[in-house]
Amino acid sequence: MKDLLKRLIPRRGEKKSHLITNVLGVLGWFLHMLLSILTAGLVCGALAGLLIYVRVKPELDSCMEIAYDKLAQMERSDFSKLSDTVIYDRDGRQIGLINAGHYQYVDITNISMNLQNAYIAQEDRRFKTHHGVDWIATLRAGLALVKHGGEVTQGGSTITQQVIKNTYLTQERTFTRKVVEILLAPKVEKAYSKADIMEFYCNTNFYGHQCYGVEAASRYYFGKHASELRVEEAAVLVGISNSPSAYDPVAHPEASQNKRNDVLKSMHEVGYLTDEEYEAAVSAPLKIVQQESEGTDENYQSSYAIHCAALELMKLEDFPFQYTFKDKEEYTAYMDRYQTAYSEKSDRIRAGGFKIYTSLDSAIQDTLQTQIDSSLSSFTELQENGKFALQGAGVVVDNQTNYVVAIVGGRGSEDAFNRAYLSARQPGSTIKPLLDYGPAFDTGEYYPTRMVNDHKWEGGPSNSGGSYRGNVTVREALNRSLNTVAWQVLEDIGVDFGLHYLSEMEFQKLTYVDNGVPSLSIGGFTNGLRVVDMAKGYSTLANYGVYNDRTCITSLVHQQEGELLKERKAVAKQVYREDSAFMLTDILKGTLTAPYGTGRGLALENDMPAVGKTGTTNSSKDTWFCGYTRYYTTAVWVGYDTPRSMPGIYGSTYAGKIWKNVMDQIHTGLTPWDWEQPDTVGRRIDPDNGIEDYYSLSAELRAEDSLRLKEQEKLVSQLETDIEEFTTREIQTVEDTYSVKEQYQSITSRLPLVDDGELRAQLLDQVESRYDYFSGIIEDMADTIAMYEKQKAVEESKAQVQAEKDAQEQRKKEEAETRKNEFLQALEAVEELEYQRSDAEKLVQDAIDKLPLVAGDPEQSTLAARLQAAISRISSLPTEEQWKTQEAQKESQAAQEESQAREQAALQQNQLRASLNREKFKWNNMEQYGPGGRPDDEN
Repeated sequence: MKDLLKRLIPRRGEKKSHLITNVLGVLGWFLHMLLSILTAGLVCGALAGLLIYVRVKPELDSCMEIAYDKLAQMERSDFSKLSDTVIYDRDGRQIGLINAGHYQYVDITNISMNLQNAYIAQEDRRFKTHHGVDWIATLRAGLALVKHGGEVTQGGSTITQQVIKNTYLTQERTFTRKVVEILLAPKVEKAYSKADIMEFYCNTNFYGHQCYGVEAASRYYFGKHASELRVEEAAVLVGISNSPSAYDPVAHPEASQNKRNDVLKSMHEVGYLTDEEYEAAVSAPLKIVQQESEGTDENYQSSYAIHCAALELMKLEDFPFQYTFKDKEEYTAYMDRYQTAYSEKSDRIRAGGFKIYTSLDSAIQDTLQTQIDSSLSSFTELQENGKFALQGAGVVVDNQTNYVVAIVGGRGSEDAFNRAYLSARQPGSTIKPLLDYGPAFDTGEYYPTRMVNDHKWEGGPSNSGGSYRGNVTVREALNRSLNTVAWQVLEDIGVDFGLHYLSEMEFQKLTYVDNGVPSLSIGGFTNGLRVVDMAKGYSTLANYGVYNDRTCITSLVHQQEGELLKERKAVAKQVYREDSAFMLTDILKGTLTAPYGTGRGLALENDMPAVGKTGTTNSSKDTWFCGYTRYYTTAVWVGYDTPRSMPGIYGSTYAGKIWKNVMDQIHTGLTPWDWEQPDTVGRRIDPDNGIEDYYSLSAELRAEDSLRLKEQEKLVSQLETDIEEFTTREIQTVEDTYSVKEQYQSITSRLPLVDDGELRAQLLDQVESRYDYFSGIIEDMADTIAMYEKQKAVEESKAQVQAEKDAQEQRKKEEAETRKNEFLQALEAVEELEYQRSDAEKLVQDAIDKLPLVAGDPEQSTLAARLQAAISRISSLPTEEQWKTQEAQKESQAAQEESQAREQAALQQNQLRASLNREKFKWNNMEQYGPGGRPDDEN
């Protein structure tokens, strides 16, 4: 430095030009140093920027992809939330509501300018001028990002960006979300006006207390519409939307008021409020109305409607419904899939946005509810949960439209549990037409005059009352509801064959455990059955065997997607044959009209043709009545939630009377309408019993086909079992080679009887393939087999010799026994003498002559001694004359005793007649008459 100064300070006498040159040199040096530093800084900055770009580029690319996807799918409806789900009856009246926040979208003209200005002042002061992004605010947020090491600590989002965040993104403060906002915001500004964006913003904000959108918030907090908000009220809502929990005016009124005043201050700062308006607003007290809106209204009608709507949504997505299952694995897997799909659809409906239009008739609903309530009103016992202990449920189906028109799940309106579709109970005998007799009629083997033996057998069911009638017709068996006959019928046609019919009618609650269980014939299901399924099943019979999958949903409209069921057509299918359904219907009329019908006395008024079936389970734990006319089908259940016996209550009592009362009322004014006899049904006199009744013209042919089918099923089943055993066995001994050949011959001799050629070839391939395997083993064992056969021949020869010896010995024993019996007959003839007969000597001589027949017998001496004793006894016997005299005396004494007994009886009769005359006088002079009451001819 010292040298430098020397160079800079001119010596005395040097020239002035030299000084200027030095100064310029120093300046040049400084400039060079400065340029070098700047160059180095630029290079370092470029390197740093490159490193940052490399690090950020993947995330930036991801943001671009997200932004594109959101923009490609953007619709105006995205900026509106879902309103409450509402359920309507057949007349368009609201019968239920699912609270989804009571959201109501309002357009910008119905949003107070006070609220709009408050949002602009507080959230985005350059809202009216920017193009979606406020770069000044964004730069401020970016500097904070750098300052805090990449952690997002503050916003900078415009109202446009917040609309994007509320609608398409999460609430997380992340770099990715911020970039996507920035990329989307200008696109949204181009697609929609500023007024649109403010409208979207106010309608998508959350204001706490289940208030989505400014209209719901205005109603809840201030009891007014969003268009009527005062400036201080608007400021409160702006504060809440910033943090609903922190600035909740109900839970935190002080914090809410402070935030309100902060918003008002912002409005004052930007000129939306004058000094006077500002002072008045901040001085205003915080007044919260807290207007409670209508909550979820869920009743028997609406809960069933939501259930059916969920099923409709599942059908739209072609969910593979299943109702019967081969094993536990299949059942469990299906139920997992079903519950997942059902819960998803149910949750979607409850999340809002649906208008569910139904076939439910509120007038019929009221009738059904009233009858259940009044009929069971005398049963006042309550459960611990406060519900009535004895319950009832019922369903009514319109047979012309196939829709459910009424569904009651319990007593009263306070119990929300809908037993008509949520609960499964044992159906008792009401299942017989659907599971036993309907399928049996379809086979052609059963018809009204078919005779079945009603009898008790070990391990079988009992009839109600414990009586059995022998051979009865199917008509009588069904009208009397004989359990033994129903059991035999289902066992004959096959349990799984009957279950297939329930599956075709979409009966829920069936399980793999029900497969092959004959007790199903009288209602012994694992889980039980639902009332609504029983109603739909009987409605199928009412409609000549045609099942229709309609529930109660007539229209399903979504707020954003419109009518969802416009392409969905009801599925109708012939489950029972038309002639089978007609004959069953005719038989079931007898339940109400036949002298032995279990529902006699329940016939409908106005001679309305009707049919029905009672159902009562063991100990009357569940009681049912199901019946129909051409117009309606009604199913009624009565029982306890926790099953217990109900002595004296049957299907024909409370359930039957509810059914009759409901059906009488809903048929008022309707013309009696009977079922027309199908062309496939005729009448004949049964050649086996002489009874005239309906029969199917194609029954005989179908019966032959059914019998053939049964034989084929039995043959195939046995073959499959034998082939399974044949193809899994192994040869371990020489004897196994013989049994393998025998089994092969047995199987191959029966295979030609299989009608199904493809199946027959398949089974034969299995057998031949396995027999080829066995043949190789047998060939390898040839020497061993030869030695075995030689040894076997020797053993069989020995066995033959022994068998001959055994046979000879047996013959000797039988001959000795025969000889002994011959002597014993002669001996017993001597021993049984009662007097000294004239042929006594001959009898004794015959016995003595036959004594050699027991020579060598172990009892020879004993038998000879018995004969000696018998000979000695003869001398002590009376002569023939003496014996006859003794017998005559015995007969005389017996006659005398009998005469005395008769004289005593005559005396007793006289005494009793005298007593009667005395007592009869008393009877005729008393006001109370004797046994039998007053004589019929008495005046």
